[in-house]
Amino acid sequence: MDIYDRARESADDYLKTIYILSEDNSKPVRVTDIARLMGYTKASVSRAVRNLLCEGKITLTPNKRVLLTPTGLDNAKGVYEKNRFFRNILVDAGVDSKTADDEACRMEHAICTDSFEKLKRLFGETKQEPCD
Repeated sequence: MDIYDRARESADDYLKTIYILSEDNSKPVRVTDIARLMGYTKASVSRAVRNLLCEGKITLTPNKRVLLTPTGLDNAKGVYEKNRFFRNILVDAGVDSKTADDEACRMEHAICTDSFEKLKRLFGETKQEPCD
């Protein structure tokens, strides 16, 4: 795996986390929320947020609320859908939920959209359960 692939995976993980946090509209998504959920330092998250901002995947409000742009939202939803699909298949196959979470996170990055669509047709749509 080259550096670009790791950077893209990292960006996808941040987008997915922002998406998960934004699903709870009761409070704004902030860098500290992202850091807490991902287990990273605020400094690391701030660097990633700057990169996502430059890529046009997120915007920041004047009060530092992190918002997904339409492009970022599409990307985040795609990563989240892959994650939930693989997690649910693994859990249905008898894999414990912690292992399923860890492996689904790796699988979501390892498969192209075309292959994923074919797997969805083969296995059918799985219910998209929220993250634990």
